[in-house]
Amino acid sequence: MLINLSDVFNTPGKVLEVKVEPELAAYDGGYGEYELETSEPIVFKFSCTDKGKAFISGNVRMSFQGSCDRCLKEVSIPLDFNIERECASPEFKAEEEDDDEELHSFMEGYSIDTETLLHDEITVNWPVKILCREDCKGLCPVCGHDLNEGDCGCDTFVPDPRMAAIFDKLKDSTKEV
Repeated sequence: MLINLSDVFNTPGKVLEVKVEPELAAYDGGYGEYELETSEPIVFKFSCTDKGKAFISGNVRMSFQGSCDRCLKEVSIPLDFNIERECASPEFKAEEEDDDEELHSFMEGYSIDTETLLHDEITVNWPVKILCREDCKGLCPVCGHDLNEGDCGCDTFVPDPRMAAIFDKLKDSTKEV
């Protein structure tokens, strides 16, 4: 959704509140697509901070459907975070180019693209590891059994490859005796 901020950029002290229902059906951050499970409307607040600049705030509450990174069970991925960003009108020129890009990345002229802003903020707040529970044991590397349901009895000992030559010599020396 595009929201025109012309009045906010040009009127010191101006505050605009807009309630937005997220339009995205899924999130794709480059490491898989996650279907949107639930979402609440976001109340964006745009406040003029300086001529040509505005501060954006809002609270995001949504959850996505995904898989546990260790055991692959389906799990809900809740996200609850605050958006606090600054944006600038097209005429505003930042002193550093990096700042300029950050202030304009979700802008289209004098309008803000809330879906692009939301996608960027979800990417920043996405969990590093998605787990069904904190102590998830994952899958057996030999047979694929879910270790949360119990031990499978497989031999999972993997010798240190740096010690392989020593183990081979030990095996050879015990055969001779």
